[in-house]
Amino acid sequence: MVKTEDKRKTFTPSSGRFLAMLFLGVFVIGTMVASAMSTYTVNVEADGSVIKVTTSERSARKIIDQAGITLGEKDYLDSNSFFVGKSARKGNKIVVRRAIPVTIDDDGEITEVWIAGTVSDALSEAGLTCRPADKMNYKETDPLVDNMTIKITRAFTVDVIVDGKQLEAEFLNGTVADVLNELNIELGDEDEVSPSLDTELKAGKTVTVYRVKYEERTAVESIKFETIYKTSASVYKGESKVEQEGKDGQKTVVYRDKYVNGKVTKSTKVSEKIESAAVNKIVVNGTKVKMLDTGSQLSAIPMPYPLQDGIPVNVITTIVGNSTAYYSTPGKGTASGRLAQSGHVAVDPRQIPYGSELYVVTTDGKYTYGYCIAADTGGFAYTDSGVTIDLYFDTYNECIQWGNRQVAIYVLKWGNG
Repeated sequence: MVKTEDKRKTFTPSSGRFLAMLFLGVFVIGTMVASAMSTYTVNVEADGSVIKVTTSERSARKIIDQAGITLGEKDYLDSNSFFVGKSARKGNKIVVRRAIPVTIDDDGEITEVWIAGTVSDALSEAGLTCRPADKMNYKETDPLVDNMTIKITRAFTVDVIVDGKQLEAEFLNGTVADVLNELNIELGDEDEVSPSLDTELKAGKTVTVYRVKYEERTAVESIKFETIYKTSASVYKGESKVEQEGKDGQKTVVYRDKYVNGKVTKSTKVSEKIESAAVNKIVVNGTKVKMLDTGSQLSAIPMPYPLQDGIPVNVITTIVGNSTAYYSTPGKGTASGRLAQSGHVAVDPRQIPYGSELYVVTTDGKYTYGYCIAADTGGFAYTDSGVTIDLYFDTYNECIQWGNRQVAIYVLKWGNG
């Protein structure tokens, strides 16, 4: 019987050591490779120097500790260009910005701060904000530098009144036209603005936009007649008569109306056409002097009682005294309420009561005033002039002719006052 050969290998102690050494080498190499892969380089910029740090840390704070750099209370750690795992050769860096003095000029109000970082940090430290409409000489992202002055020019509010609304705009500088453009306010061809479009804006200024349009309209209007006065010797002085009655004419007028914000503020006459002319009223004033008639009664009130030898038959009593004459506007009232007219005479009502019926003639028999009624109070009633009765005439000329005459006053009936 032939025996087969046993091909299984037998491991000796020397071969086991070889394998162990092989595994150990692989592990060490792997660890070295892994360690090399977890570290990276970072440039730390501080105090004018650049320190290259090889690290596996992920915190910027710990990395600057590795670089032996101490942060002050107001210092700023700028890690905007720091990325874990990125190489310093590719711009990976951490910047230490030391706190520095910064001046902020806020529209003339000065604030001093001690801070590091950016312009935004300085504003925040001072408790300030810069609105979009404000103007600043730096961007908020700009880094702070020694002896830096940040200047802020503040925008102001401009009120714009338009179309029944009040709008506000934050404005830094410019003209009225600029603020209207900013608010997208369009002007029509006829619109008006106050102040004018080229006016430079200032704080507290209000801009008003007036919407303007023009319209034409036609109106039919009357032409008022005039009164023309003439004189004539055929009419007694103090009297007048209408020679021609007046009549209004008519015209067609075209106006151009100006509307401001929906209301008419001005109308301008464009054209006028006379449809019918006005007829003027003509009044004739008399110049003829009226002479006193010695042969008839001068009073305008007819005598209601019979006469005998020129004297009324029913005389109660006779008063002899001085008389004067006066005239007034026809139709004017008297003290008794009767209208002023020829035949209504003025007396002292304590002597001759209102309503008394009288008959007056001059004692020389030349003139007869005639029948009259006591209707008014004469001014002589309050003076010691010696006048007893004041006779009414229609004209000033008649009064002058009468003057002051002695009269006999026949009382026909006493009045009741």
